[in-house]
Amino acid sequence: MEALPRLTACAALALAAGCSAHHDPPPVPAGFREYRTGAYAFGYPAGWTPHGGTDDSGAPTLDVDGPELPSGVDDGQIHLARRDRFTGGLDGQMAQFRGLALLNGYHLTAVRRTALDGADARRVEARYTITSTDGTRTPMHLTGLYVLTGRRTLLEFMIRSPDGGSAAARVPAILGSFRLREGR
Repeated sequence: MEALPRLTACAALALAAGCSAHHDPPPVPAGFREYRTGAYAFGYPAGWTPHGGTDDSGAPTLDVDGPELPSGVDDGQIHLARRDRFTGGLDGQMAQFRGLALLNGYHLTAVRRTALDGADARRVEARYTITSTDGTRTPMHLTGLYVLTGRRTLLEFMIRSPDGGSAAARVPAILGSFRLREGR
């Protein structure tokens, strides 16, 4: 009988730990830094440089650039765009992405639903080629997420990596570190 109170206490502690509303975010991968806002957070390689801006409509953007390769191409780039109070749906946004990808010569290799902190999300992958100012053609890979949160914030999180660079090996860690912050 003496074991029953201890067992009950252990079960209560385990239940409280497992059902807690607060959970620690996944750790930032080794050799990465964290970028965090009220809406999202993600890790990026420590040698990469973040800089903010706006798009043509004035919506905030963030680019995190990897080091420049001898060809002049960045060895990886993260691009994040945010639209608050988005009135459209994610299916419409995906149709726009497909159309723009086709116009720009991208070959879509994957578009699929994915789970991300309870939000409506799509993972996209594509291949394309860019031409540097010196005429060098570089095959590129695009991996990213479109996320529509419960508060109608649309997030576009894209990772570009050139063939032959080191960024491609880091894409899974970068993508896996992306998460929504509480309240979004």
